[in-house]
Amino acid sequence: MRRPLDVSNAYDGIEPRADVIFSLADDFVWASWPGTVSKVRLGTYEGVTAMMRDFIAQCELGERLAKGPSRD
Repeated sequence: MRRPLDVSNAYDGIEPRADVIFSLADDFVWASWPGTVSKVRLGTYEGVTAMMRDFIAQCELGERLAKGPSRD
């Protein structure tokens, strides 16, 4: 399945395939990018991990649906 196009130009200064670095401090998850000093607080550990699990489940569902009906 192809990845959807980015819907935001908020990170125009960051190369498109740059890795995201996640870190945990005082029960909050932060995102940063190599070569930048800025970081973004994403939320609490519990909230962010739930959001990430939901995102991955949605991606997996989208990939299964994109393949069409199974021939089992």
